[in-house]
Amino acid sequence: MSYPYPPNGPGEQPPGDQSGGWGAPPPQGGYDPSGAGWQHQETMAAGVPMGPPQMQPPQMQPPMGPMGQPPMGPMGPMGPMGQPPMGPPQKKNTGLVVGAIAAAVVVVGGVLGGAYFIAANGGKDKDKTGPSPAAVGTPGPGQTGGQPGTAAGQYKPSYYNATKSWSLWNNLNTAAQDSRAMTLGEVFSDGEAKAQTNNIEHITMQLQGTGRLDTDCGSTVWGPALKTALQSYGCTQAIRAAYVSTDQKWVGQLVIFNLRDVNAANTLIQDMDPEAAAKGFFQPVSGASPVDRFGKGATGASGGAYGHFVVIGWAGSADGSGSESDTIAPASLTERAGKTFLFQRNVG
Repeated sequence: MSYPYPPNGPGEQPPGDQSGGWGAPPPQGGYDPSGAGWQHQETMAAGVPMGPPQMQPPQMQPPMGPMGQPPMGPMGPMGPMGQPPMGPPQKKNTGLVVGAIAAAVVVVGGVLGGAYFIAANGGKDKDKTGPSPAAVGTPGPGQTGGQPGTAAGQYKPSYYNATKSWSLWNNLNTAAQDSRAMTLGEVFSDGEAKAQTNNIEHITMQLQGTGRLDTDCGSTVWGPALKTALQSYGCTQAIRAAYVSTDQKWVGQLVIFNLRDVNAANTLIQDMDPEAAAKGFFQPVSGASPVDRFGKGATGASGGAYGHFVVIGWAGSADGSGSESDTIAPASLTERAGKTFLFQRNVG
């Protein structure tokens, strides 16, 4: 069915005075492919436009390649959906990628392995004062390696850390200004001297017995050089005691030296370094089980100079298990228990 040309747009009135008509009659023969303006003819069928395909808007020209040529690709000049072609698939450096991944695995594995080794060995740093391999001193002439508490026992800690005295303890810098001799009652009467707890590690170290006081300081240590040093530092007293954790896992050994002055105390803690000085160490006291099993594995010592006093706590596991780093907490607790009486002296 043919319609006159041109049709009106929405809401437009036909031109002229022709009601419902058009400004001019259709050309002879109507509008068809052979007539003028045939391209404007529309044929309707069930509301769907039928007939020749409509003109499409012009397409964008593809980008030009080198030398004015269109880019080439698997889809021709233009890629799918009118997008520029991506070009032929590029060759991947598969060997390089695999090699890089393998190298990364080796590096990460080495780092983790090193971290595990350090953790397993208590974080030892050879360049700093710290853990060293557990060792027993070589017996002197006529001596044999004995159990802790015996004259021939020459045990030393595999971990050692000690600090020099500082200004807090200036009131105790010389025996002349603090001439009162130590007693077992004074040192161990306080509740904190009898038991010390580490709530993080869940360890409580408790005093065993009443302790031991000696006025011959040389008899409380092994090593001729250390014996001589104590004599030259004016040592007048040495108090020792054993501590055991409430779970019976850890055994601690304590020593307190009463020296001439703070300079002697600061030097003594260096003399007792089992790795740097290697002059000897103090003799652990004997006692009932598990005290008698002390020294069978890795042990650690924590100490310090407090005015003219030196206090050292030394600890190890009762069954010989555990690493050097495991001994730090029980050794520190033992030292803390032994220096409790000094706070009262410092202000008295």
